[in-house]
Amino acid sequence: MITLHATYKGRTIEILAPVNPYGAPAFTVNDASPRPGERMLGEYGQTARECLAMVQKIIDQRDEDGVKGIRGTVDYAFWYAPGAWEECPNGAGSAYGSHIKPVDAPCNEDTCKARAAREAARKARRAQGNPTVPALSGQLARAGFERTGDDGRLTAGFRVMKNEGGPSAGVRVVWYGEGARMPMDREPGRLAEIAEFIRGKGKYAVRYEGGARVEVTAKTA
Repeated sequence: MITLHATYKGRTIEILAPVNPYGAPAFTVNDASPRPGERMLGEYGQTARECLAMVQKIIDQRDEDGVKGIRGTVDYAFWYAPGAWEECPNGAGSAYGSHIKPVDAPCNEDTCKARAAREAARKARRAQGNPTVPALSGQLARAGFERTGDDGRLTAGFRVMKNEGGPSAGVRVVWYGEGARMPMDREPGRLAEIAEFIRGKGKYAVRYEGGARVEVTAKTA
């Protein structure tokens, strides 16, 4: 069986020519394929040289896409230039499991981009002096205020939520009555106490006019 060896843009390519004119060539890139120990197949009727041109075209496309194109599972990372990618540390919790990211650059996988956006929003809130949902929730819980149940039991308690309008809009604290699926103004629960507690800390501006909603934002000069 005729074997064709080539090096192209840092990738080593090995192609086994088909045994007859109707067969398909088999190949690896950097001694790898999606299934360890197996070779990928070219098109039926394709020669080894034609298969090499096809592989080179795929590599050209990957390189043309640049850093923004580096994504996907580790099994297909052999298509990218050696040293251009690394395994993403967030892979275990992503939609695709283990995946790759560009070296020294943000991950392009959708779950990681969403996580990075949330973290950027939290940092923006902190920079503007606004509370974050986790921080204020934890502070209220430690002070003895009950959280509403997140397990479907619909227990009475508070919940801290982001306001629409970005980091500068701050957060709101709402109260769910026992068995309620949404906050109701006629059941303010302990919100008056919560408003006074937050106001007493002197860190944030607090607006509470009764009902089931407390607005908490950064203090203005």
